[in-house]
Amino acid sequence: MGYIELCESVLASAEKLGVKEAEALVVVRRAIGVEIERAEIKTCSDVMDSGLAVRTITNKKLGFAFTNILAPKEAEATVKRAVEASKASPQDKNWQQLPEKHRYPTVNETYDKKITQFTPDEAVLLCQTMIKTAHDVDKRVLPAFGGAEVAIFEEICLNNHGVKAEDKGTSLVCALGTMARSKTQVSPTCFEFKASRKHDPDPEWIARKAAGLAIDALNVGKAEAGKFPILLDQFALQSILTFTLVPSVRGDIVSRGRSIFQNKVGEQIAGENISMYDNGILTGGLRSGTMDLEGVPKQKTPIIEAGILRGFLYNDYWARFAGKQSTGNADRGGGGLSLPPYGTIPNISPTNIQLKAGTLTEEELFDEVKNGYYVRNVQGAHQSNPETGEFSVALAPAWRIQHGRMTHAVKGVMIAGNVYDMLKKIPALGKETRQVGTFIAPKVVISELNVITK
Repeated sequence: MGYIELCESVLASAEKLGVKEAEALVVVRRAIGVEIERAEIKTCSDVMDSGLAVRTITNKKLGFAFTNILAPKEAEATVKRAVEASKASPQDKNWQQLPEKHRYPTVNETYDKKITQFTPDEAVLLCQTMIKTAHDVDKRVLPAFGGAEVAIFEEICLNNHGVKAEDKGTSLVCALGTMARSKTQVSPTCFEFKASRKHDPDPEWIARKAAGLAIDALNVGKAEAGKFPILLDQFALQSILTFTLVPSVRGDIVSRGRSIFQNKVGEQIAGENISMYDNGILTGGLRSGTMDLEGVPKQKTPIIEAGILRGFLYNDYWARFAGKQSTGNADRGGGGLSLPPYGTIPNISPTNIQLKAGTLTEEELFDEVKNGYYVRNVQGAHQSNPETGEFSVALAPAWRIQHGRMTHAVKGVMIAGNVYDMLKKIPALGKETRQVGTFIAPKVVISELNVITK
């Protein structure tokens, strides 16, 4: 029995039990992973995981159950468990219905057949290449951690409102974190990676870049406290925004009154040079696809345009609650138990958040700062406050900028500020973008942040 037929059997079983609303989601994933630890291959794994999630709704009572056995009898038993769970659940007076039938977009460069033929031996070779290349750059470099990971997935979602959607995708990630040691200094961890939906790894580039950063971070000089302009690398920018801005544009957070942006759609919340979109149909985007995990088409959703707040991210439930349309941002999995995608009901998560690029080269960005700091990455962003926007993070690694050029690395330095004020203080953006996590962004100059030194 194929996955679509299995989902159809779930809906048929639910109907026999008198359930008017039911949904079946099948997720099949294979992951090949190799882990580096202290310049050695630590582990190699090849894991196949598959599962079925069932939602049933009766009298506005939600039932949910899942299984990792994709067989007809187990599917039928899973439906029964979901129905029994619904009987014991409280009524959700805000429930309206499951998603309806939609047309799905064509999304390019999200599946590469060559990745599906990838082997663990190839992943090991990629990691060995990164280790060797890092050592070749400088013997003082230690490839501290990293690895290679291949993911191949298929997703199928059906419900009895006509949704019948499927998607498949691939990805390949190589990453390396390095440290360097001299007679007087030990660098912070310097990280580089390449992630793609296609089979185009470049382990030598990753290792050279990570090793070079670590060596540069050994040249430590004096840091000065005060208010300074800051050049934020994409790594630092995504860390700060992931724990502040992203929660504040989620439709559930907004509807619960916990977002600073509640009732501010149409207002100026950032500089006129700031435009930001959640683009789930971006060609080759790391989180692009035809559908989200409740069968709603992914799309390009404006969040900020020319500094104006345009809208929020929704799954189907919270969109209906707010009188809106789903933006195709339903995700699943995770939580405290780190459950697989088929192990939870839908939540809201961004796809590919695009910050519109500016026009400046990297040299021009440094010249814009003149006297300040370049921040490659930060630590402690998870402790930021999304409701107020306040953040205070350690810089690791970071460099001093003087007279428009990078002069020396700094240690024991923090920056603090308010991200919502920061959005209004970005005088310059780079013209080159890259994807780090869910963000596709350029380097950005912040006109002023508070710098704290030991």
